[in-house]
Amino acid sequence: MWRELLVNNTPYILIVGGIAATSWLLEKLVRRTPLFGKPLRWLVKIISGLGFFIGIFLMATGIVVWAVQGWDSVTQTLLIVTGIALFLKPIKDIRWASLIGLAAGCLCLGYVMLLNPLPPSFFGIESKWIYVAIFLVPTLFTYLLFRFVEDLLTFVGAILSFRLVAITIGTLCVIQGILLLLNRSLFEILQTL
Repeated sequence: MWRELLVNNTPYILIVGGIAATSWLLEKLVRRTPLFGKPLRWLVKIISGLGFFIGIFLMATGIVVWAVQGWDSVTQTLLIVTGIALFLKPIKDIRWASLIGLAAGCLCLGYVMLLNPLPPSFFGIESKWIYVAIFLVPTLFTYLLFRFVEDLLTFVGAILSFRLVAITIGTLCVIQGILLLLNRSLFEILQTL
């Protein structure tokens, strides 16, 4: 039931995703309109603030559309790429690799200290130094692994949130959403060229 709901409302979801992707530009354009400027500006700010959740919703819709084969490949690609762009935009600046590394080190140290405590001396080495090693090794390994993933996501997020790319993706989403409402598609138009 929810799959059909997502697939049937894909054009509207694409339009909202396109508006969220180009929200900074729309805010500047709407600001200049005399009569509807203020209410529309607030609406665009709300959509921009919800961009992270709209991105998750777009990715979920893209996965469902891809699994059901409800729409063409252009629609699927736009849903997933725009969802990733909106999802990564706010989190690309968060440094979470160090937090995950610290948590991994603390979990390993806590496991050893609480469930398998070491004797005061182990092979002539004081147990406090072994505990330090038990903390540092998983912390550093996890940090390095997740730092690579963090850098990769930051790079992809920076590319997708670049204003020219965001305008292009957002405009394509709005156009594709409108064309889908008219029972057409960018895929059909691109095939005729």
